[in-house]
Amino acid sequence: MTLFSYRSRAACLGILLLCMVFPMDPVYGQEVFSQTGTASWYGPWHHGKATAAGEQFDMFAMTAAHKSIPLGTLVRVQHKNNGKSVIVRINDRGPYLRNRIIDLSYAAADSLGITGVSQVTVEVVGDRNGRPLDSTQSFFVKLKDGPLSAASVEQQLDRLIRLGVYDAVSLLHVRDGLMALGPFSSFDESQNALVRVATTHPGASIMLAAKASMSPAIMFTAQR
Repeated sequence: MTLFSYRSRAACLGILLLCMVFPMDPVYGQEVFSQTGTASWYGPWHHGKATAAGEQFDMFAMTAAHKSIPLGTLVRVQHKNNGKSVIVRINDRGPYLRNRIIDLSYAAADSLGITGVSQVTVEVVGDRNGRPLDSTQSFFVKLKDGPLSAASVEQQLDRLIRLGVYDAVSLLHVRDGLMALGPFSSFDESQNALVRVATTHPGASIMLAAKASMSPAIMFTAQR
């Protein structure tokens, strides 16, 4: 046996021992990648039918179908042309048409401004338990992009309270011309919040942001 073979075997043994002594974080095994291609969507014709995850397809939930990403995984889908992005949970398999990489629910496609097919980038951002891969981030429900003023924030708070979001004062956060509800520790919590505001905030979507980057809206109004 050559010296090179001995060294190769020793290196492999060393890696094995390191893995035994220092177990890897469960998130390490999560499939992390980005992919660019064509996105399509599905809606009324599949609403209520079974998905590969064993749940009913809800065209108004932030979900998607992918051929290989593990079910339950969270991905960020970004529109290549308009820059909009949403976070969805993979709960189905597909698409099965050639040259398409992901099938979005109606709600996710609508938030991205997709009416037919569009070019998107898909990136894994959360594990199969609905947690962000980056522990410094939390989920938020993005309500509005644009210039902020104390008056616009107060109007948003009043609107949310009238809608029945009585915890709006603690949930509404702002950052650089953006208003969002959060932070939420899991995707399911943010999905529930999205449902609460969907009728009055068309285009609202789930996003990930560093918790430290968002400020309570009530502090924003107090400083103005």
